[in-house]
Amino acid sequence: MKKKLLPTSLLLVFTFFFTQAQEASYGVRLGANLSTISSDDIPENLEDSRFGIVVGFLAEFPITEKISMQPEFQYSAQGNDDESLRVDYLQLPVLLKYNFTDKFNIHLGPQVGLKIWEWEQNGIIEADFNTFDFSVVAGLGVSLTENFFADLRYGFGLSNIVDDKDIPEGFEGNNRNIQLSFGYKL
Repeated sequence: MKKKLLPTSLLLVFTFFFTQAQEASYGVRLGANLSTISSDDIPENLEDSRFGIVVGFLAEFPITEKISMQPEFQYSAQGNDDESLRVDYLQLPVLLKYNFTDKFNIHLGPQVGLKIWEWEQNGIIEADFNTFDFSVVAGLGVSLTENFFADLRYGFGLSNIVDDKDIPEGFEGNNRNIQLSFGYKL
């Protein structure tokens, strides 16, 4: 039963997106992250947040007049300001978006990240980062014109991003970031 449930669910999701493709809109986003690794195990002098960039592509599929699904694909520079605690991701957020008006919306959804780069270790903390990161993203959006928009988001990491095989047991950290971005829908 479980083996048949997953393919059937995926088929229904793809069918929904393809039937809605006529109404879909596509766009690009560019913005800035203020991120940190939230951890009790990081020394106080290494806790400063990192300023990084985010750039990505999005598609928006209307479900109803007020609700839409917005999957995205983006690059995000995250971690802390100290070079030994920097890590960059390719991320896939899938947001459920609720439009209060034609101008304002809120969005919420899960996000998976794939680590694509980390600083070569020569710092105070000799930690490696796990390959995957799982987060929840919540945000507010505003349509500036018919095509231009801005959004402010908060990402809350759910998974431990520190691979503790080479460091003391119990070392944990989660991604946190605030993201301000501007975009253009085609």
